[in-house]
Amino acid sequence: MAKSQFNFECKVVVHTANANLTYQYGKMANAIEIHFNVPFSQETEKHITEVELFNIDPKHFNLIKPGNKAELYAGYHGDVGLLVSGTIYKTTIPTIKEADTSYKLRILEGEDYTKKPKLNLTFAANTYASTIIPQVVRTAGINLRNVSLKDNKCYKDGFTADSHPMEVLDTLAQDCKTSLFYLRGQLTLRYVYDGSIDGQFDLSPQTGLVEGPTRESRDDDWADYEEDDDGLGAWSYSATSILNYHLTTFSSVKLHNKYVNVNVMVINGEHSFDGEEARTEFEAVTK
Repeated sequence: MAKSQFNFECKVVVHTANANLTYQYGKMANAIEIHFNVPFSQETEKHITEVELFNIDPKHFNLIKPGNKAELYAGYHGDVGLLVSGTIYKTTIPTIKEADTSYKLRILEGEDYTKKPKLNLTFAANTYASTIIPQVVRTAGINLRNVSLKDNKCYKDGFTADSHPMEVLDTLAQDCKTSLFYLRGQLTLRYVYDGSIDGQFDLSPQTGLVEGPTRESRDDDWADYEEDDDGLGAWSYSATSILNYHLTTFSSVKLHNKYVNVNVMVINGEHSFDGEEARTEFEAVTK
């Protein structure tokens, strides 16, 4: 059930060594201007969120450091949710925009696994991916959730994991036609049509749809199924909504207007707020 959406609000929390700094936009007394762009997708590569804070306490410039954990929340009064969780990737020198001081933060989603050592694991012939994945995760010390596979591949000649653990997991995901991605900062391995739907959002012009949807074929040649099929389906729909934190990777959406009525799964998009319009643009797929 869609909730009525008004009174846009957002909040940034930065966990520094000395204090948790909180910045809010909305109708609260201590509100400041906050702009942001938050990309999301089913791809393994991490995304960088850019947050622009205006007129914050100058003392905070030296408190915020690369590596600090940070979260961004947004929504409407009574229905605010997490957009992204990660670490500060880069800070910038404050700049003057007209009469305001702008301070930009770049947040790299999820935990930093780049410094994990290479693996040295060997699996016997006829080992399935569902056996290899937990061993890789345990050995590497990676927090992986919501594991579901489209194809539980059997490695008839065995499998050797001798590279960075994220590279190994990415290979396993591709072999199983499954997506490895960050969901609000949490590393996730999931097949888009696994049936584990935690509610469905009803999106129409009455509940926030502002543009689209348009439909496109994801591949012009599906005759060679084994080569073309990536597990995401044959058709994609693109649309724009008022900002909606419920719409993120693998969210289930009932998308409808006067001309379209279809159930889809979101695969990528972006949440944004420029001080005037709060929007969520997304691409979704269906079989």
